[in-house]
Amino acid sequence: MAELILTEEEKAAALWSDLDDAALGKLVKKKIALLTSAAEQLDRVTTFAAAMLLCCAASEQNASEIALEIDGLKQAGREFGDWKVVAVKMAPPTTEGSAHG
Repeated sequence: MAELILTEEEKAAALWSDLDDAALGKLVKKKIALLTSAAEQLDRVTTFAAAMLLCCAASEQNASEIALEIDGLKQAGREFGDWKVVAVKMAPPTTEGSAHG
């Protein structure tokens, strides 16, 4: 990634349009990288939150499994096909050498 090194005059500039082309290009590259990273992190958080909601919904119904079928999934004009989403509660780990029979 390009390293952004600004002069004191450039740091004091109120507008990005006050920067020269080279400095502005480096700044834009740096901001794009930051936004891309933030978007990727948000995607992971959103996916994890959706999984948590499914697990909690199953638990609230005293179920150990929940399955949802989505036929003809479309989003923003894109077709994603038919899906089945399944969440299954895992058994708690067993402890070796347990005193229980």
